[in-house]
Amino acid sequence: MPPRNEVTIDPVALPDRAGVFRVTLGEGSIAVVEASQAQSARWLAIPGLANLHAHADRSFTVETFRPRSLSEAIAAAAAARTRFTSADVKERALRLFERSITHGVLRIRTHTDVDPVVELRSMEGVLAARAQVSSRLDVEVVAFSTSRNDLSEPDAYDRLKRAVDCKPDLIGASLNASADPKLALVRLLDLAELGDVPLDLHLDEHLNAEKTLAPMVLDAVIARGLIGRLTLSHLCVLGVLPEQHAGDLIDKLARAEATVIALPQTNLLLQDRGHGAPRRRGVTPVRELLQAGVAVRFGTDNVRDWFYPFGDGDMLETAQFAVLATHIDDNAKLLAAICNGRDSLQEGAAADLVLIPASSLDDALARRPPQRLVFKEGRQVGGPALGSS
Repeated sequence: MPPRNEVTIDPVALPDRAGVFRVTLGEGSIAVVEASQAQSARWLAIPGLANLHAHADRSFTVETFRPRSLSEAIAAAAAARTRFTSADVKERALRLFERSITHGVLRIRTHTDVDPVVELRSMEGVLAARAQVSSRLDVEVVAFSTSRNDLSEPDAYDRLKRAVDCKPDLIGASLNASADPKLALVRLLDLAELGDVPLDLHLDEHLNAEKTLAPMVLDAVIARGLIGRLTLSHLCVLGVLPEQHAGDLIDKLARAEATVIALPQTNLLLQDRGHGAPRRRGVTPVRELLQAGVAVRFGTDNVRDWFYPFGDGDMLETAQFAVLATHIDDNAKLLAAICNGRDSLQEGAAADLVLIPASSLDDALARRPPQRLVFKEGRQVGGPALGSS
């Protein structure tokens, strides 16, 4: 007896094997992957895309803005965010979420500002937006203690604790901005344990080897037994550390079972900026991390805001930047980094997938074509109807 809600997709190309295939979805899973009788594929089929670092509350806030430095972007953001309301945050977040679904993103993690500038207004707006798309998009909310919310200060800790009461999926902070990073880390870890939430930190988003905080963070996480509950976003400084120091830090990342999120677009724009032509890429060394067994994922980071005035939430664009900036040439590893660990369509896996009108992954990255068909748990949630021309 055929599965209920069966959907047959034919003909497709798959990124990990030659030939043309027919894919059958049923009961929310990929039921069958088999050879097709067609001579050529109509779509490239890949797992659903995952954007594991975004800032939905800040998205689409600028028409044009070229920050001359990271510090200038931070200052511009702080000035503008004083005018944020929960309602306009919700509207912008919804715009990013809807655009993401159109591109084939089925999971997004958004760092949501918590600080004296916006208090909990960004949290309220993003949580309201998440509720409206929950059937089509998995949204992970990070309660993000920004550089304006130094956790070494009691008021800042209390503010983030109130954010944790809103039930975010993760908590995070910008520790490099703290006047006392060690104390800020202790308080952050205390709060993570109290709320039983994993961590995703903006860390070492700079190129100064003397200011590296990652070893301190990893030692504390390992000491507390928080193995597998840490994500480090950015980690730009890893690319400029001496080889031995970088290797030791990568080994420690592996021992902590930490995930590293690389953000090629924003970091290429902001790092090594303002002193002539950039000579350092500013993107964490993805190939060395992968070789050591560290899980690496990619994210868009900022979209049309003071930190990055471009983009539209398309992870295929991010993947193209990743290939250029990090030389990640293995398609399976690239797909895993933009599809939350999945690198192919396998029978029995969740029927979360994207059909792209392209002949290969390189073709998809080159053209990033629209009119993608998006399926979540076997149900189409984006793009033109499957049978349309």
